[in-house]
Amino acid sequence: MPIHLNYQGTICPKCGAEFIAHKAGGACPACDQIAGEFFDFSAATIASMKDHKQMYGNYFPESWFSGSVADLVQGVIFELFDNFEAEKPEDAYGFILDQLSDISWEEGQTHLAGQTEEIALQVYEIYRQDPDFRGDALKEKPLNPKLKDILTPLDKERGI
Repeated sequence: MPIHLNYQGTICPKCGAEFIAHKAGGACPACDQIAGEFFDFSAATIASMKDHKQMYGNYFPESWFSGSVADLVQGVIFELFDNFEAEKPEDAYGFILDQLSDISWEEGQTHLAGQTEEIALQVYEIYRQDPDFRGDALKEKPLNPKLKDILTPLDKERGI
């Protein structure tokens, strides 16, 4: 079962746009209204990435469902980092920006492009400094005992 955040996103009281209030004092990317809340989205995304890598071998789990703006942005980042590890680019920042520029946002979501870029670069900074992300280190670490409890009986039978 994939790990989804308890945070679903923020709705701007001024314009109604959904966005990620990922930094203190940040503003709605659609209308610049200062957000009254903050959620450390990058750190939470890194935690989800680690859990997914341990459980599934990839950051983007096969059964990912985007039921919120937070799920949507996380899904983009999960896929980005799976691609990053598969391609091992020399220019990490260029790769990230190129991958994100290829996304076709749905109508009413284009304001998320800049936010997703900011978050992806924050996640990359954590990623590159965290020794857990060296090679297949996450796959080789013992699975957190709490994660074993959320596996289905079929997963346990298969030894996942």
